[in-house]
Amino acid sequence: IYADGPSHSPTEWAAHRALEDLANTSSEFSLDLTSQLDSDDRPTLFFGEMVFPWMADGDYSELSGFGMRALAQSLACKDDWTPLYNKENMRRALAPGGPCKSAAAVYYDDMYVDFDCSMMVAARGGPLENCKVYVTNEYQHSGLRDDGATIFTKILGMAKGSIRTPS
Repeated sequence: IYADGPSHSPTEWAAHRALEDLANTSSEFSLDLTSQLDSDDRPTLFFGEMVFPWMADGDYSELSGFGMRALAQSLACKDDWTPLYNKENMRRALAPGGPCKSAAAVYYDDMYVDFDCSMMVAARGGPLENCKVYVTNEYQHSGLRDDGATIFTKILGMAKGSIRTPS
């Protein structure tokens, strides 16, 4: 779904194709199905940050008109994406004594970003092992929008070392 380098591009509306593949089967995307289950083994999944071709047909005014439909189609067909992340560059930049310091807010129940994947990237030996992590359930994915000043002050202080990293 993400255009992460040449081997993953073009996306050719990957999320839309995946949805069409699941449309006629029992699916984790079906609230009718998953809301009836008694365990969290099959949670309801959401299409949080996906863009579908029909969104530019007027259903979403932000994506309609002004060439947005043509732009969306061009992005779906783009075949020369570079990799999103370079693990070695991140590791080098964040190495002790390196040029950068970082901190991040990770929301435990974020519906868009898998908590375990975030923690794996920030774990010892991972590309962001020197990133200080503020794990919270006080906010969700929209934390910066909901209380940006508080969160930004906290993670900036963590990166600079003026605020202790929670453990």
